[in-house]
This record gives sequence, C-alpha cells and structure tokens, in this order.
Amino acid sequence: MRIRSIAFILLTVSYSCTKEYDLQLKSNDLKLVVDATITNQSGPYYVRLTKSSADFNIDTSVRHDNDTTYLYSYDRAIPVKDAEIYITDNSTSFTDTLAPCSAGKWFHYKDSIHNVDYSRFEIPQKTIHTGYYETSKLKGVAGHTYSMTIKWQNKEYHATSYMPPVPPLDSVNLDFTEGAVGKPDYLIPLIYFREPQNERNYYLFITQNAAYTWPYSVLSDEYLNDYVNGLDVCKGVSPYYWRTAYPYLAGGRMFNDYFIEMHSITKETYEYYKALLQQFKTDGGGYSPSPASPPTNLDNGALGFFRTSAVERVDFKQDRSE
Repeated sequence: MRIRSIAFILLTVSYSCTKEYDLQLKSNDLKLVVDATITNQSGPYYVRLTKSSADFNIDTSVRHDNDTTYLYSYDRAIPVKDAEIYITDNSTSFTDTLAPCSAGKWFHYKDSIHNVDYSRFEIPQKTIHTGYYETSKLKGVAGHTYSMTIKWQNKEYHATSYMPPVPPLDSVNLDFTEGAVGKPDYLIPLIYFREPQNERNYYLFITQNAAYTWPYSVLSDEYLNDYVNGLDVCKGVSPYYWRTAYPYLAGGRMFNDYFIEMHSITKETYEYYKALLQQFKTDGGGYSPSPASPPTNLDNGALGFFRTSAVERVDFKQDRSE
C-alpha cells in the first residue's frame, strides 16, 4: 500500500481559543450558508441555515463533560429561522418537510463490529443555536440520490447529492506506540476493509477522543489496494500535537472513549473539504492567495454543502475497571 502517496486532509478546530477568519465578505453582501448532512444512520437529520458575515468568530469551548463529539462551534453566525426546507429521496419520490428545532441532536449509530447500537442527545452548554431544521420521516439509504430545496426570501436554492455505499470495516486494531521522552504513549488506529476496485471512491474519516481538537480527514482511494490491510486514518498527523487524532494512554489504559467513523463521500464532497483545508491554511499574505469560498453543490449563490454519506463506525470504550 502506498501510504505516502495518500492525500489526507485534516480540518481541525482548536480547543478553548478564539480565531478570526476574514473571508473578505462585504457586510452588505450576506449570502445563505447551508450545512446539511444525511447519512444511513437513524434520523432525524439536520440542516443548519445561517447568513454569511464579514464578522465571523469561533469560540470552541467544549461542554462541561468535555464531550466534543460533533460539537458545533459557538459562533456569531446569523441564523435563518424563516426558511422552508424540503428533502426528496429521488429513488422513492418521498419528500420530507423539515421543521425548525434547537441545536440539540439525537445521534444514533451502530458499532458494526461489536454489533451494538448507541443513542445520545447532545445540547451545547453555553448557547442554544437557532437556524437548525430537522427531518421527521426521511430515511437515508446508501445508493439513493437526494435533492434538497430551500425557499427563503422569495428565492429558491437547490442541491442534489448521491449517497455512495461504504465498504464494511472488517476490523480496527489499536497499535501501541511508545511516546517520545516526556510524551505520553498512544494507540494508532489501523483499519482493515476491502476496497472496491472498479470505481473511484472517496472517504471522510472522523476520529474523536474527548480532548483538544476535532479532526476530519478525507481520502481518495487512488492508491489503495484491493484489501486495505491496516490503514492509519490519521497518517501524517503528529499524535501528540493533534491530541484527538490518536487515543492516548494513562497508567497503561486508554484515557477516554474513542471512536472511528468512515463516511462514504462523493468527489464533489472530497473537493469541498480539500478547499476548506486550503482556506484555513491561507493567510492572504504576499506569498499566498487570498482566501476564497470553497466549492458548493448549491445553486443561486448559496454557500456551504449538502452531503450524503453511508457510515461505518467502531467504538472503543475506556477501561474503567479498578
């Protein structure tokens, strides 16, 4: 496997700090920003609508229990509360009308290896965001195509996204690695799965270990073999600096619960996350171009993305025995 050739993209939000991102938006040039995801996990699914703003601030303080799983940043984005949103499963012609909701979310997921179902409802500690809309009956199915229509201020916005199947994970191993002098030991997660070879596939990996960052990585299968025999989903990221990239050890035990999710994504989604990374790395100085809006699958001038993904998830629980 040519690991060195694999392009991983990491999108992180740092813990307990404030960052300013100037995307050179004019204060009077507000655009609709869409953050929408449908998976094959149990619903409801959520869409967040906000207005773009030249004054964008992220406060990434975590919840009181340090759970950063899918935690949305406490930002000053302007919520859109009066839109109509419809999502249609093009394979069945079923259309769901989304209803406004709080930022709290039910998360339902299945550990395919251990055959265990989990459910959790999460509400950010400091602020209840508005601008969220939720489905009521829609069911995400791999292989289906979904269309979204948003009606707001006498304009319509549309996006269509296909949900690619995701190959099942055969296993995930945590490989013990001794830390450098003065650094903690850690576990490298290695995944094993059979990769379809008759098509181009793209993946989004999410790893979480309640600590300091919130990492995503995206991967093209261009250099993957037919059988992926121990892929480090965080390849190229320092296990000490990016603390949630690897589960770390305390007293010889895993310090926190840890999970890995593998999401199937389209090429367009892959390019979207790739552009987001470039945006965070670009400072607009003399040796780098000015930040630009990432690509979108939405029309009519909207920003953001409508993503549909099939998901494989594996959980590792902290050893709490005495």
